[in-house]
Amino acid sequence: MAVLGRLSARIADLLAGHLYFPCVVIAHPEVAILRTAQDYLMGHQKWQAVSVGGFLSEALLDIPFKRRQRVARQSFLEEIRQQVPGPALCIDIDLLFEPSLALDPLALLKECSRQTPVVVMWPGEYKDKVLSYAVPEHAHYRIWRQTDLCDQCIIPL
Repeated sequence: MAVLGRLSARIADLLAGHLYFPCVVIAHPEVAILRTAQDYLMGHQKWQAVSVGGFLSEALLDIPFKRRQRVARQSFLEEIRQQVPGPALCIDIDLLFEPSLALDPLALLKECSRQTPVVVMWPGEYKDKVLSYAVPEHAHYRIWRQTDLCDQCIIPL
């Protein structure tokens, strides 16, 4: 519990600063550990979780394949804008990594953070200044060697 309290305080301090991208990534490869942190933040900070997979799957349900990338991007930006003043606690982000959507999830998160601060539950790792999504064996595994986020904005659990 003390670890989660420190995490909560650290996020609050970061978001109170003047970040160019007010986007905090909480990274861990185990979804259960991210869920524990998510539940803590929702309970103690009273933040509302935004299930990215939930609203995106609904938005894309009847959209023809050729238009899905544009609709996914626009739907994501609109949903996060509705969370002003934020922060938007983004969970279930896996659909952003769907190869057929051809999105850059990190770029999208940074873009929307310029209007609404974002805290992201990221199922991956941050090690040696490299941010990864999933594990190397996963079909959607990706890495970012350059995130454009401050080093403190990516928090490995």
